[in-house]
Amino acid sequence: MKKGDLLFQNAVVVSSKSSIPADILVRDGKIEALLAPGSGCEAAEVIDVGGRYVMPGCVDGHTHMMDPGYTDREEFTTGTMAAAVGGITTAIDHHRTLPAVYSVEPLLEKITYLLDKSCVDFGLKGGISPENTAELQAMWDAGITGFKTFTCNLHGVKAMHTAFLMRSFTEVARMDGTVLIHCEDDGICQYEEDTLRAAGRTDYHSQWEWRSKLAERVAVETVIEIAKETGCRVNIAHVSQPELLRLLHQAREEGYRTYAESCPHYFNLTVEDLEKKGPWVKFTPPMNTAEKVEELWKLFDLGYVTTIGSDHCPYPKEQKLPGEKNIWDAPNGIPGVETSLRLMLNGVSQKKTTLNRIVECMCENPAKLYGVFPKKGHIAVGADADLVLLDMDKEEVISNDRIVSKCKWSPFDGKTVKGAPAAVYLRGKLVAKDGKFVGQVGYGQFVHRIKPCI
Repeated sequence: MKKGDLLFQNAVVVSSKSSIPADILVRDGKIEALLAPGSGCEAAEVIDVGGRYVMPGCVDGHTHMMDPGYTDREEFTTGTMAAAVGGITTAIDHHRTLPAVYSVEPLLEKITYLLDKSCVDFGLKGGISPENTAELQAMWDAGITGFKTFTCNLHGVKAMHTAFLMRSFTEVARMDGTVLIHCEDDGICQYEEDTLRAAGRTDYHSQWEWRSKLAERVAVETVIEIAKETGCRVNIAHVSQPELLRLLHQAREEGYRTYAESCPHYFNLTVEDLEKKGPWVKFTPPMNTAEKVEELWKLFDLGYVTTIGSDHCPYPKEQKLPGEKNIWDAPNGIPGVETSLRLMLNGVSQKKTTLNRIVECMCENPAKLYGVFPKKGHIAVGADADLVLLDMDKEEVISNDRIVSKCKWSPFDGKTVKGAPAAVYLRGKLVAKDGKFVGQVGYGQFVHRIKPCI
């Protein structure tokens, strides 16, 4: 008879393919066994789940924790506390900190700096710039989960035009790496900005016209073609258009490694929300029309979305507030790491999709794409015991008063959602319960990439 540290009895274990009743035995932070319910297995602590769903801890492949260097916006501790509360047990952080991670030296410094600050396990990305192709291999060898780059000038990052993309994608393909890329055509965005500013436009809707759907389409189409030519594994960040999900799916069907990330805000906000809330829902690419949002849900449920990332990009209220008078004066970006799972679970409650699809896009696929599977992303013998116990009956109103992230606000303030993480375990330790962080700062570990397997 197997023995363990912790036994979850009467669980329904959710994967991308099934939802199966089981007892989950945990020992030394890993899943020791999956047993038939009522197995009589012994453990130091026994928790009766009562027939509720248990899913793997989410792997968020797209966060901006902004630490070190920009801690007025977020600190790694507060950001990963928010992740834990949101059911995210592995957060993969963006390269754009200070110093920015464009070579191995700042990468190693960042790993050391974060080790005693994280409340969940974490991976890191390296940045790709027009000048640093020779630096990519050393960062990859140091264990990063992939690279991030942009086709447009944004957040102080230089646009990667086609020659730069060809060069860097060829190098990343050679090392069998992964690129997460922000796709908006720089020339189109600049033209539209010049036109709108010349017309004196400061209204909220001008954000939608500036970061246009045309700009996103042109950039995505270009990146797909370059990915096909170079053989690079590419995940298109925050896809906002059903048309682009179809293009990426078609390329995958042809055998190319062209994947689609989207974000919960594209499934829960429309352009009408932008016209009402302005800077508080200002991000790029912007959201879509209500009709397109419904289409996004349908394609999500059909498997056209590979990963869901939060694109957690918080700003203090005082930096967003000027945008209420002039939308140009607010930065692009919203917090999201602690609401992502709840927003997608609400889609399950509304019968728009299934828990299996949520697990596929928020757990399994990101773990595979960013090379941390089979350690992360699924409930299986030998995997880390990163577990989220769900309460699919819990209905709550998202409120700024309960936001854990340092910014203390959410674009979904006042929204009612149904379905929530009731308890979150990281390597067998309880880190969040009923919307509150109960873990230990510094318990989170750096997750060295194993190998992408998708």
